Amino acid sequence: MRPTLRRRFPGGRKAVVYAVLVHVVLIALVVIGVRSQSKPVSPAAVIQAKAVNDAATQKEIERRRQEEAARAAAEAKRLRDQQARDRQAAEAQRQKEQAKLAEQKRQADAARQAAQAEAKRKADAKRQTAEAEQKRKQAQRQAEVQTKKDAEARRQAAVQGLKDQLASEEQQRADAKAKAEQQARAQSELARFEALIRQRVESSWVNSGGWTKNMECLVHVRLIPTGEVIEATVVRSSGNGAFDRSAENAVYKASPLPLPEDKALFEHFRDFNFLFHPQERS
Repeated sequence: MRPTLRRRFPGGRKAVVYAVLVHVVLIALVVIGVRSQSKPVSPAAVIQAKAVNDAATQKEIERRRQEEAARAAAEAKRLRDQQARDRQAAEAQRQKEQAKLAEQKRQADAARQAAQAEAKRKADAKRQTAEAEQKRKQAQRQAEVQTKKDAEARRQAAVQGLKDQLASEEQQRADAKAKAEQQARAQSELARFEALIRQRVESSWVNSGGWTKNMECLVHVRLIPTGEVIEATVVRSSGNGAFDRSAENAVYKASPLPLPEDKALFEHFRDFNFLFHPQERS
């Protein structure tokens, strides 16, 4: 707001009043002086006095004008300084408001970013929880399916195991029966061929005398698949060397010994002990 003329020159009206008063006083002095004198004043004296008074008045007016101008200049300077201070204060206030607004904006941005980050964190946590729950349920379903498969596999394995066990037991019974029958047949064959071998050896034995009725010896015999004797050795003596040697000679003389046609039974005669006791010929 621009200052008015009155505000800019607060002493102007007073100067005018002072000038008017001075003129009134001077005129009053002139009138009184004229009346107090017994003789009239000359026009020249009046003009001279008036000139002197006008010069003093002008000087006083000039002095007052200069004072008023100085005061006006000082007031103008004060106003300019005040306006500068006001502008500086306004600028400082504006900067303060801008700084405040900037800080508020920064805080609002920070709060918005924090809220966005928190919302993102919660969303990520929720998504991760949902994914973990989905994976857990999927793993649980897979585990349940696998458990059912394993249970079914165990059931089938148990059934198959039971079947295998029954079949195995049945096979074992059949094998045992067949083996028993085979062993019975083998024992029968072995007994028959042992009798034949004993008969062949005893028939080949030469009695040289000097032996008792209950004399016997155990002869270890080794054969080849053709029945040929490759070894005949007394492993348990009768106590009579001549009798033992006669037993060995009888085995060699009886070679080849009779053997069963079943090759499996030959293994019994490949390497066996033969009890020689020819009591029947005593």
